[in-house]
Amino acid sequence: MKKKLLALAIAGAFVAPVAMADTGNVTIYGQANVSYDAVNNGYTSNSASTNHVSSNVSRLGFKGSEDLGNGLSATWQIEQGVNIDNSGAGNTLATRNTFAGLSSASMGTVLMGRHDTPYKIATRGLDLFFDTVADNRSIMGMTVVGVSEDARLTDVVAYISPAMSGVTVAIATVAGAETAASGTTKGAAWSLTGMYNAGPVNASLSYQTIDNGTAGTGSLGNILTVGGTDNKATAWKLGGGYTMDALQLNAVYEKFSSSGAIKSAADRAAWYLAGKYSVSASDAVKLAYTSAGKVDSKADTEATQLSLGYDHSLTKRTSVYALYSKISNKSAQSYTFSQATSVSGAGAKADADPSVWSLGMKHAF
Repeated sequence: MKKKLLALAIAGAFVAPVAMADTGNVTIYGQANVSYDAVNNGYTSNSASTNHVSSNVSRLGFKGSEDLGNGLSATWQIEQGVNIDNSGAGNTLATRNTFAGLSSASMGTVLMGRHDTPYKIATRGLDLFFDTVADNRSIMGMTVVGVSEDARLTDVVAYISPAMSGVTVAIATVAGAETAASGTTKGAAWSLTGMYNAGPVNASLSYQTIDNGTAGTGSLGNILTVGGTDNKATAWKLGGGYTMDALQLNAVYEKFSSSGAIKSAADRAAWYLAGKYSVSASDAVKLAYTSAGKVDSKADTEATQLSLGYDHSLTKRTSVYALYSKISNKSAQSYTFSQATSVSGAGAKADADPSVWSLGMKHAF
């Protein structure tokens, strides 16, 4: 599974699609992932619980390629999210990875459009609870003050190399400030990762910088929201995984630094450790622990997330799952579940310890 995730990182989404319809050179693919979630906001006073039917990054996509001869192919993709639980909200065409490009088995792939950054792609497959309410991006990926290093950016130009002795390199840049006027600071973004995958071992080292320039000057004008002008966020990340028979172990460490108006709220380190054990060909149990350090060395801004889950495969494409997750915030921190609806109309709150029970099913097509 991890090998597929790395190999398809630039040219597709994280769950390898299974063709359902192929008309000419068009393949229809997607994922339906829905769950019943019981969420408690974890407030120290006025605690509240609500139940939700949640669409967990369900999606529908169209993709294709055409052989151009001499080992070169044209490739394209249009993908959008689908809110199964609320068809009237957020179902807009091409909101996810959407691009066109050229691909060569010997030279690699070049694409242009909207896409996840290499920094994001490098470790998404290491999160054992990705695309559920227990996703580790609740406290990883720098989710405060509008800064998201685990980003899907627009106006991207990206390249992914062919695998060379197990090593794949991906690099992307953003054509920021497309509407910049004279006298403004143009935004820029660069993202780079090197990924190694051989046998039971996979590893990655990633670097990324996002500079939003002058507010309103194109695709990077609103990425770093606080202050709005000349904010810069830089991150590096190390990830790795090891599989031995029925046991899988994953780990990630990331470090953020920043400048501009966001500096006091965006300097932080975080780490993630997870394990999965397959008790049978169809059943697995998994455990994950995430820790976010102090923000800009401020006291009591740490948080942790503990998640426990069980997966059961009904077929190759359909599975059901159950999970429990809890976030524990220090007195000056207010992380909450990134994939969950706010409880009782109230958002995140400092010193809260939100928790969730979730029962769901996932079907890939």
